[in-house]
Amino acid sequence: MKIARIRALMVPSILSISCLIFISHLQGDVPAWRGNHNGTYEVQSAPTDWANNQLFAVPLESKSNGTPILVGKRLILTAEPDKLICVDSRSGAVLWERQNDLYTLRGVSDTKKAELETHRADIRNFTQQSGRLRTEIRRLEKAIEKNAENTVAAESKVQKEAERSALEEKIKELRSQPFYKDYDMPPAHMTNGYTSYSPHFDGKRIYAQFGFGVVVAYDLDGNRLWTSFMEHPDHYWGGSTMPQVVDDKLIIRFDDYIALDPATGKKLWNTDSEVVFGTPVPFEINGEWFLFTPRGEVLRNKDGEVLQDDLVKINRDRAWGIFNTPALVNGVIYASNGMNNEEGHVYAYKVPNTVRSLERNGLELLWHTDVAQERYYSSPLVYDGLIYVVGHESTVTVLEAESGKIVYSHKILGVSGTAYPTVVEADGKIYQSTEDGDVVIYKSGRTFEEISRHNVGPFRSTPIFSGERAYVRTYEILMAIGGKESVRSL
Repeated sequence: MKIARIRALMVPSILSISCLIFISHLQGDVPAWRGNHNGTYEVQSAPTDWANNQLFAVPLESKSNGTPILVGKRLILTAEPDKLICVDSRSGAVLWERQNDLYTLRGVSDTKKAELETHRADIRNFTQQSGRLRTEIRRLEKAIEKNAENTVAAESKVQKEAERSALEEKIKELRSQPFYKDYDMPPAHMTNGYTSYSPHFDGKRIYAQFGFGVVVAYDLDGNRLWTSFMEHPDHYWGGSTMPQVVDDKLIIRFDDYIALDPATGKKLWNTDSEVVFGTPVPFEINGEWFLFTPRGEVLRNKDGEVLQDDLVKINRDRAWGIFNTPALVNGVIYASNGMNNEEGHVYAYKVPNTVRSLERNGLELLWHTDVAQERYYSSPLVYDGLIYVVGHESTVTVLEAESGKIVYSHKILGVSGTAYPTVVEADGKIYQSTEDGDVVIYKSGRTFEEISRHNVGPFRSTPIFSGERAYVRTYEILMAIGGKESVRSL
């Protein structure tokens, strides 16, 4: 373990949580993914018996990695590739469902839709052929590596490469056709899809993003207020940066960080950025707002100007490997990242008391600790003076929030799948999950003590809590788990 320790400053008097989110949080609403900029829930009797206390399980037509939000008695969630769904949180009944594909949003006629679909099918067919050729080329390369004098393999490789190059040119030409370009669906990794961007509610409007470059705003009754086509994601996996309203600006990201007017969708500013999947955490100093990005940049919220960067170490050979979202607690920003068998990091940065200090000196590094060398899809959780960071192989490392000293590190055995869901706390209990549906519940504190574990079916979203209930969006169902309430299934 390596720790760089620097003297801490006094906690800023202004907390980095907006009044709206704070009020909603007290009322039991969950208006945004990590709406308090941390993964904690102020609830009592959070359920630990997920096997026997299922209140409802609503079948869903398609999967999504997006986490539901809760507004009053409405659960709002996404479904692949373009749906926004509102469900009654008490019964699981669907209240409304809206499709947000480019055809629907732009009122495309059936004739033009058929033409566009034929064009898309041609692109898909050529892309599949290109993929098969790539596989054949790799097989030939291996044959040549084993026998450098294999002239048949060498000649075949040259031929296949020429065929693939011609196909790629054809695909490029088809995608560039003016009548089709505005309706092009960018590629998306099967793990990520188009709906990993969880919705957001700011007290006035629901905002949702879809990975083909669309941002939409709805009211709680499902009336579409505006829609905007921005840009395609900058990675072929797609994206997952959550929309959020910060000081009356809707901050989104597909390729660049963009601020929109929440009332109209009009672009206010645009800041270039490199590939990232996590979401910036906002912080406030004397009434002025800033954003700390997962890549360790500080952006000024009013105009998008980059004030600081390179605050976290990034493997330059795989510079896209920033997947999670920093946490903010009591004026300190906590960030984690890593790469398999290469590095793992946790950082604590102090927010200064004045804007002048931020502009002159930047954020202050309090400490940096090396942790398990894994990818960190799960975002850091800060609770009761401890930080919980979870690697993709289900290794939980607990550190002291003040010093960065490692308290314990424990690899949870007997679970399968990658730890994509973010670790959360409710009622003093820690909930850690995997994509294969394993949910392990353990006590918070300085030693690992498991309470229970359950499997609810594959999911990559994050569980949310309100009152005595937990809600989980799996691939196949929307599930509610209760405490004292009677069990019923819809």
